[in-house]
Amino acid sequence: MIVLRHISVAFSAAMAAVGTALFIAFGSFYKRRLWSPETEYLMFREEEECSGKQVLVLGLDGAGKSSFLQSLNGTEHRRSCRPTRGFNFIRLQTPACHLDFLEIGGVEDMRMYWADYLKRTHILVYVVDLSDRERLPQAKDELHRLLSADSELPVLVLGNKQDKAEAVSISELQEALSVSSFPNQVNLFLLSAHSESDASGRNAVLQKIKEVLLSLL
Repeated sequence: MIVLRHISVAFSAAMAAVGTALFIAFGSFYKRRLWSPETEYLMFREEEECSGKQVLVLGLDGAGKSSFLQSLNGTEHRRSCRPTRGFNFIRLQTPACHLDFLEIGGVEDMRMYWADYLKRTHILVYVVDLSDRERLPQAKDELHRLLSADSELPVLVLGNKQDKAEAVSISELQEALSVSSFPNQVNLFLLSAHSESDASGRNAVLQKIKEVLLSLL
């Protein structure tokens, strides 16, 4: 068992190293589907130059990070999601700049490498499963660890799966994550998301998320 554990950790380290190289390469060449925002995003002044901005998507395994990226990418209802063991990438285009999203798996062996990616990140999206009450303390600890490494990084905490019967409210999430204990300079926004039964409802939720992301740049 000890040998297997060492192999697992070594494999995760190798995955993290490969992920770093891929993130740099894919940041220049990788695209899936371009997002064309609504006309109100044209509020950005044309003279404001904006190169690519990088968004890091983290959260415990099973929180819904991959589903979130699929929703942004317009593929949520086309294929099922499995827990991410490595990395996912998508690029969204806005009138001001493109947003490169990097998701890193949330299993325990991958979390030790999360903080290594903060230096290249402009926004952190931290996904929390609102229905997984037992692991909220663990989600809190990981978020606090990230913010202790970089307290100036803008953060969007996305409370996922709010449609589940056992899900906590946003106010309960705020208390569970001990948001009040964060340093004053932390720019943090909490938002809930759930699976809407109709397309208009899903689009409204995604539109709000995109608005918040752009406001944090």
